[in-house]
Amino acid sequence: MTNTTTLDPTDGLAFVKEVEQLGRSLTRVREGVGRLIFGQEEVVDQTLVTVLAGGHALLIGVPGLAKTRLVETLGIILGLDDKRIQCTPT
Repeated sequence: MTNTTTLDPTDGLAFVKEVEQLGRSLTRVREGVGRLIFGQEEVVDQTLVTVLAGGHALLIGVPGLAKTRLVETLGIILGLDDKRIQCTPT
């Protein structure tokens, strides 16, 4: 999903095609994640927005919410490296 095509800003048709392709790609990513992560659609969407915006995320929640699995799955699907920092309170 690392397609770095440079578009001519005056070519509206090419821009529309690129946006449509991005939409299809995001749908495939969401479907792929949805095969492993159940009931967390909002978290998946927010995490995808964060990744696409080039930001960082801190996933907080009780054990068993598939936080680690989400990061691992997105890393695999998007071809990214994942880093995990565990801060378990004592």
